[in-house]
Amino acid sequence: MRCWLRPLAISVVVLGLCACMSNVQPLDFTDAGIKARVETALRGQPDLELRYVTIDVHSGIATISGMVNSYQDKDTITRIARRTKGVDQAIVNLLVPE
Repeated sequence: MRCWLRPLAISVVVLGLCACMSNVQPLDFTDAGIKARVETALRGQPDLELRYVTIDVHSGIATISGMVNSYQDKDTITRIARRTKGVDQAIVNLLVPE
């Protein structure tokens, strides 16, 4: 009786994996898609104040401008932007008030 349990369990696992794989969407490498990924990654950092920060992307080059509260925030934004998939280059024009 147990002979049929193993193939059934394997079938369930394989079908479950196939179902998960079909939901994977390819990354959007348009400028708008890259900008959305950068913004999402930055918003995932609750300590960053992004009210005065703008992000523009053109041909894979992300330009980040504005004002942040500290040099640590500037470094964090720079690191996140440069690590975002699709960003070929990040130009960071962020000011830190003194």
